[in-house]
Amino acid sequence: MTEKGNQQILILDPDTEFTVQLAQQIRANGYHLVFAAPTIRQAHHHQVRHDIDLAFIPISDNDSVIDALRIKQPDLRIVIMTPSPDFQVPESFSGKIQAILIKSHLEADLPDILDNAFHQPLVKEQPKHLKTCKQPDTALLIAVLQQANLGQLIQTAIFAKKERVLAHWGKLNDTEVAAVALHVGQNWPVENEKNVRVQFHRLPARSGDRLLYSLCVENIFLLTLVALPETPLTQLRIEADRIADHLAEAVHGRNMLDMPSNPSMHHKQKPLTYAIVWRPLKKLPPALVIPLRRALGRLATTNGCALKEVSVQAELIHLVVTCPPGRDSAWAAYLFKNGSEAIIQQEYNFNVHLWETGYYATESEAPLSEKELNLFLEQPV
Repeated sequence: MTEKGNQQILILDPDTEFTVQLAQQIRANGYHLVFAAPTIRQAHHHQVRHDIDLAFIPISDNDSVIDALRIKQPDLRIVIMTPSPDFQVPESFSGKIQAILIKSHLEADLPDILDNAFHQPLVKEQPKHLKTCKQPDTALLIAVLQQANLGQLIQTAIFAKKERVLAHWGKLNDTEVAAVALHVGQNWPVENEKNVRVQFHRLPARSGDRLLYSLCVENIFLLTLVALPETPLTQLRIEADRIADHLAEAVHGRNMLDMPSNPSMHHKQKPLTYAIVWRPLKKLPPALVIPLRRALGRLATTNGCALKEVSVQAELIHLVVTCPPGRDSAWAAYLFKNGSEAIIQQEYNFNVHLWETGYYATESEAPLSEKELNLFLEQPV
């Protein structure tokens, strides 16, 4: 690899003001050969004249810019840039990039990103057994993670195939989850298939480091628990081993979650039924109606719920659902909103957020009346 100071860095971004800021920060970190290009055509001109070591590119709806740059340089290292921590990275970028830079955290994050990007292994062709492995059922994976009862110290559980997130559950947002999966997947040694890895990792939007406890499941999947630094390793090991056992069954389509975790407690509680409604960010296209109905049905089946009514409309989703004993409307709303979005994103390549923040729920055996639904739709976002 070219020595630091002689490495050539390309910034491909039409935002000239940010490009200037980024170039200044890159030079302040000891990298002096920086080139700027507002268009892909100009970027290609730089690639012809210079042997570019690293390129910064803005996030887009697909990975076509990455492919265009790597036509000229197959070994080009790439960092994608997102405007904010909550901006979702499309699944198509998984396994193709070396790092993610959040523009609003430029000064704080750039030194680590430069160091990581130059030391990450280049993307390699996946082994054949990874390509031919059947895609696990997303609804079943989500069911395993959400029933883990992570507690206060373990903030999120992430299940990935190398760097590509298959399912997650917990407090981290989509961008943070993608960043953790990328970090763990790209740093996972090939010879570490049978072992675990414990490391600290800083999430830009959160104070302090997070403790990552990762282990391999079925040789090709990675389970990572993201926890507060004070979490005992014994607790992480026990929880990770237990979740991994269920995930190993889930990747083969077997659901081992039929038994409640605390039968004596659940025996005293009766199942409750809720009417729940939420809105999409934009009107749902007709092509998503059937996939969404199927996704909601799968989530109900794998999580012990009974759907009594399902209405998927362009402007709202309306469910009447009976939850397992001990589960409330907040649990159900989180499960069906986040779960259905994850299934659509991962299994139908629909790489955008679907739902507005929030929902309305009430304990009811019957659907909400038209008057109640209209009141909900008229509420400001």
